[in-house]
Amino acid sequence: MTPVLYELRGRDGRLRFSPFCWRARLALAHKGIEAELVPMLFTDKSPIDFCDSTTVPVLKDDFGVSMDSYDIFQHLDEHYPDAGNGPLIGDALARARLNFVKVYAEQVMAVGFFRLVALDLVQAIHPDDREYFQSAREARFGMSFEEFHDVEIARGILDSAFKPLRGLLGNQPFMDGESPAAADYLIFGFFIWAHIVSDTSPFGETEDPADPLVQWRERMMDLHDGMARKSPRASEIPQ
Repeated sequence: MTPVLYELRGRDGRLRFSPFCWRARLALAHKGIEAELVPMLFTDKSPIDFCDSTTVPVLKDDFGVSMDSYDIFQHLDEHYPDAGNGPLIGDALARARLNFVKVYAEQVMAVGFFRLVALDLVQAIHPDDREYFQSAREARFGMSFEEFHDVEIARGILDSAFKPLRGLLGNQPFMDGESPAAADYLIFGFFIWAHIVSDTSPFGETEDPADPLVQWRERMMDLHDGMARKSPRASEIPQ
């Protein structure tokens, strides 16, 4: 069967912004696998009733079902080990190091990106999903989206979080060395999320083209025939 990737859609069917779904998309492209992309809403989980997951991405292929972006990395390495550009993760030591990258991205960087784009994100989400999404997150944050959305605070968080990434990328072109792999896709998911839903840069009012992290982001945007750069942005699609 053709692999099927279930992913989140926005107010327009062309808007696909989930950072976790983008990880899966990039992993499939890394392996040279063309999958059918099935869009879903937050409030309609019926397309994935066949599995135990209530969130996306979900990947279904001849080898089974994977229900998380990290699990999808492992699934693709197990069942398509030499496809495309080769392993996403590598050996057990590489997997252990990747666990740190995952935790760092999701527990240190994610909140900064969220505070950067919160109000823009609400407008990018499908109208049927907005009340559910906003009320659930406001309960989690303990404040309204208007209070949570703070570009100055967001950039402060991100500037600190970006320091080790800049240090690494000052010496090599990608997080995973000379070519991109799982660590790059884990982190870039948040960059492409912000890029699609908002015109606000995580780097400040102006971006320094000599910044190693800006250069890395641009390399990532151009990967796999520019799939990230070609993805429609919310600001390009009328409300």
